[in-house]
Amino acid sequence: MGRLAAIGLGASLGEPLRALQLATRCLDAAPGVEVVSTSRVYWSAPVGAVATRPFMNAVVVIRTALSPARLVALCRDIEVRVGRRPSRRWADRILDLDVLLVDGVVSREPSAVLPHPRVAERAFVLVPLAEAWPAARDPRSGRRYAALPAAKVPLPVAGALPRAVAPRRSPELGRRASLAGVVPMKFFLDTANLDEIREAATWGIIDGVTTNPSLIAKEGRDFVDTIHQICTIIDGPVSAETVATDAPKMIEEGRLLAKVHHNVVVKVPLTIEGIKCCKALSADGIRVNVTLCFQPMQALIAAKAGATYISPFLGRLDDVSEDGMELIRNIVAIYANYPELQTQVLSASIRHPLHMVQAALAGSDVATAPFKVYKALFSHPLTDKGNAAFLKDWETVPDRDIIGQVNRWLASR
Repeated sequence: MGRLAAIGLGASLGEPLRALQLATRCLDAAPGVEVVSTSRVYWSAPVGAVATRPFMNAVVVIRTALSPARLVALCRDIEVRVGRRPSRRWADRILDLDVLLVDGVVSREPSAVLPHPRVAERAFVLVPLAEAWPAARDPRSGRRYAALPAAKVPLPVAGALPRAVAPRRSPELGRRASLAGVVPMKFFLDTANLDEIREAATWGIIDGVTTNPSLIAKEGRDFVDTIHQICTIIDGPVSAETVATDAPKMIEEGRLLAKVHHNVVVKVPLTIEGIKCCKALSADGIRVNVTLCFQPMQALIAAKAGATYISPFLGRLDDVSEDGMELIRNIVAIYANYPELQTQVLSASIRHPLHMVQAALAGSDVATAPFKVYKALFSHPLTDKGNAAFLKDWETVPDRDIIGQVNRWLASR
C-alpha cells in the first residue's frame, strides 16, 4: 500500500510524551495509513529564540498512498485534535508533526516541500530517523541519512512510542470515525457562570468553554473581563462571540477578541457575513467557531472557510420535530470524505445526558453542554445505592482510618 514516509514528532508543552504517543495512534488509525516502525523518544534543546522548554522528539515511519499535500493536511488535523493552538514560529508546542520525506519523492509544492528543507541538519530529526528507518535516503542525492554526522550525535532517551498501535479500522468508517476512536470526544462547558466553571474545573475533565451573548447577558458582568477570567480558569478553547452583523465589523471584533487571551476562539454565526469573517480570521491564524448550523451543507461551507469548529444545534432541531442527531452524523460523514478539511464537529444545544451519548456514538469531536447536564452524567441510582452499601459496611471495620493505617504500615517496613 503506497510508499514509505517519515513523520517527525515534537512536543514541549503539557504532557509531551502522551502527545507523541497519541499522535502515533492517530496516524495508525487514519484510513490509508499504516504505521510501520517507530523510534524511541529523545530529548532535545529548543531551537530558535522563542521556545524555552526542552522538546521530546521522535520519528514514525508509515506506509501510505496519500499525496504529500493530503499527508500534510492529515498531520495538521491530528495536531489540532491533540490540542495544538496557533502560536509563533519556533514557539513551544503541545504537538508538532512534520512530513520529513516520502520515499523517492521530491516536491516543491508550497504546502508540502519534500524532503523537509532541514531534515539533514538536525540531530533531533536524524537520530530518530536513522533508528526508525536506517535505509532512508535523500531522493535527490542518494545519501543515506543514517550516515550523516548529525545522525550519530548522542541524545538522551525520554521514553517510547506505542509498539502496539491502534486497532485497524475499516476505511469505509471514514477519517472522522477512525480518529474519534483514538482521540476521545472533548467536553466543553456551555456557560458564562464563573462559579459553575470553577467547580467543573476541579473535576479534571472539562476541555473548554463555549459562551454566547445570551449567556453573557444572563450573568450581568463585563463581557471582556468575563471571557478573560474564564480563560484563566480553563486552559483550553473558550468561545467568545462577535455581535456585529457586517463582515468588516465582525473581523475587527474578532481580531480584538483574539488578543484578550490565547485561549480565545472567535465565534461567528453561520451567515454570509459570518463566513466572510471566518475566512479572514482563519487566514490570520485565529481559531473560529462557526455557530447556528442547522443543515449539512452549512457545515461544509464553514469548513471550506477554514473554521476550527462547526457548531450544529441538535436540541433546537429536536424542538421542531427534526432529528438533530442525524445532522451530527451527516456532518461527520461529509467531513470524513475530505481528509484535507480540519474542522471539528462541536455538538451544541445539548439538553440531556442521552444527547451526550448520541454525540459520542456519532463521532462528534466535541460536545458542549450546560453545567446541569454534566452533573447528571455522574448520577445513576445504582451507583448511589452501591456506594451507600459500601460505606455502611465499612462502618463495621474497627479501624476505619485508611490514611493512618497506610502511614503506619509504610513506617514499619
